[in-house]
Amino acid sequence: MMKSLTGKTRYAFLAFFASHIPATLIIDMQAAFPGFHPKFCQDLLEWYCDVFNDSLMRAPHELWFRSIIFGEVFFQLPFFFYAVRALWDPAKVDGRGTFRSLCTVYGAHTSTTMIPILACHVMNPAASVMEKVAVVSIYLPYLIFPLWMVIICILSQDVFVGAFQDKKKR
Repeated sequence: MMKSLTGKTRYAFLAFFASHIPATLIIDMQAAFPGFHPKFCQDLLEWYCDVFNDSLMRAPHELWFRSIIFGEVFFQLPFFFYAVRALWDPAKVDGRGTFRSLCTVYGAHTSTTMIPILACHVMNPAASVMEKVAVVSIYLPYLIFPLWMVIICILSQDVFVGAFQDKKKR
């Protein structure tokens, strides 16, 4: 496991955060703001819920789940944009300062919110084993990447250590 956000690890996180922006805006945000999205977004969410039997994303949403989605929209979504910018051009970001701190907070927050979400999917009595495997497979990266981010932040004083040191000095 890489101990810094360099090379392929940086690209993996860049793809993770970049792909999370439309997923949050088009799909997840519907749990926080039902009826706000255009019909094609609502239809996409309905299709997803039907195919994968995702009971949490199907309205009506439980209060605890909606509160997690509000956290995603108002805390995580702005961080996704900042993370994409930082990972796109890490030479312009101090990997020891604000970015590292925000990564730690984001990773810890998201990892802990994923535990009850995954538990609900695993224990869903209405879902078949295949549906559970499919939906958990969809959600699992949202546990793995944030947890990986926390580990990187714990193990590294500078999350960009190595590859971009020379550029930062210029």
